[in-house]
Amino acid sequence: MEKYATIGVIVMFLCFQVLVAQAGQADEGGKLKTIGQLVKEAHEGVDYIGIDDMKERIKRNNKLVLLDVRTRREYDAAHIKGSAWVERGVAEFVLVRTLPDPKAEIVVYCKKGNRTGLVVKALKRAGYVNVVGLEGGFDEWTRQGNAVCNFLGELKLVKPNEMNASSWKVDYYRKKN
Repeated sequence: MEKYATIGVIVMFLCFQVLVAQAGQADEGGKLKTIGQLVKEAHEGVDYIGIDDMKERIKRNNKLVLLDVRTRREYDAAHIKGSAWVERGVAEFVLVRTLPDPKAEIVVYCKKGNRTGLVVKALKRAGYVNVVGLEGGFDEWTRQGNAVCNFLGELKLVKPNEMNASSWKVDYYRKKN
């Protein structure tokens, strides 16, 4: 009988250690990543092209899909001529439904390139094989003095807005009742 009691104590001790280890792992999983980590992960494994390369691709391929994945407000304010707008969160769903060619040449851009990385990955997971991001995004395009367009026509920006997707503040705790 004493033998079974000893075995029972050992089993309970081992179970307790497993529970403690699992609780420790759960605490580690609850830590938020930094903006730097998220940006790094967004870019990992994504191919980017420069502005000059994109201009050459546009000249060579009149079927090139230039995809702006910023918000509608950003796109309406100004965008690269000939680009189509699809917001980041739904890009793969929209393209799979409306662009059935998995070999379509697609260049994705956002303001700086972070959302671009996420969309390029999503499109590749969806089955598109010829998709890249624009290095530096819309800001780099305008910084190099290239024209953009909006409802007023073509224009050149003097200085792009410094605010980006990771810099604005959100009030999560607004009054609910």
